[in-house]
Amino acid sequence: MTDAPAPLIATTDERLVDDGMRWCAAVGATPQLAHDLTGVRRAWRTAAAVVVGEDLVEEIAGAALPRREHVLVVAHDPDRWWPTAVALGATAVCRAGDEDRAVELLSAALDGTGEACVVSVVGGAGGAGASTLTAALGLAARRRHLRPLVVDADPLGGGLDLVLGAERAEGVRWEDFGATRGRLDAASLADVLPARDGVSHLAWAREGPRRLPQSWSAVLSAAVRAYDLVAVDVPRHLDDAGIEIIGRSVLTLVVVPEEIAAVAATRHLLVAVRRGAPAVGLVSVRRPSGIGPTAVADALELPVLARVRPDRRVRGAVDRGHGPRRSRSLRRVAGTVLDALGLEP
Repeated sequence: MTDAPAPLIATTDERLVDDGMRWCAAVGATPQLAHDLTGVRRAWRTAAAVVVGEDLVEEIAGAALPRREHVLVVAHDPDRWWPTAVALGATAVCRAGDEDRAVELLSAALDGTGEACVVSVVGGAGGAGASTLTAALGLAARRRHLRPLVVDADPLGGGLDLVLGAERAEGVRWEDFGATRGRLDAASLADVLPARDGVSHLAWAREGPRRLPQSWSAVLSAAVRAYDLVAVDVPRHLDDAGIEIIGRSVLTLVVVPEEIAAVAATRHLLVAVRRGAPAVGLVSVRRPSGIGPTAVADALELPVLARVRPDRRVRGAVDRGHGPRRSRSLRRVAGTVLDALGLEP
């Protein structure tokens, strides 16, 4: 990831300048300084965050600058300055002594982009191929020079790292976040997760119980700030965590074999999925003498975004540690999904 632009400190108050320099040092940044409106105008659009002293708030608010994120007003009496801060587009007003709050806001501004596209993948029936499609999405994103992370949230699955052929890659697994509390740094998360062929993954340890740690939501939030695509293999038994994951997803893909029994099973699953997912689409899996994608879409009253043609070579490739990267069908399907999401190279 590229380095973020520097924060901007806008004030004539030397004490606030000293405070701001200390806050920026705490998040590893060297700020720009502006003592008047002219200096603020020059850096307003490009600064990672803007710390405004109460001495310049009214002048800057009256200058009709473009709205932007990550503006912090520092004042001796925050209640007095809230109306002006709102006009300026500030996200917070705090006292100079509220160092923890200021550092938290600066850290949020500097910590990743916060723009990752989260996609959930759920099997409509057992063995539908949700894990393989999740891996294929990560590989397709990497071919587009994006930063992908694939997440294994299914404790009863075979292991997403095995599908990728990356079970021996060094890095942290879910169990390593058991003692984690509070907000996670996005860049640090990206540094410690294992990766293969440019695709980072978060999976289960080979041994021991498989339970999502209490910090899983904070881990996912950090991942959203660190990557461009986060694809999550969600278990069919949708517990509270699974419901929340699909609720945070831009799109939930339900993988359905083109068989009557699989469609019947998927219909029951969709009752829970539709309650939480902002958008749902089907990926059908061709079966010999199957009912076809049109019948699947009609029965489930959802569009089939793409159709997987089973490739017998994929299973052997996965067993040999090559992953699904050589499957033309999966590559095409994953590309179709990324196109639908607007994830261009």
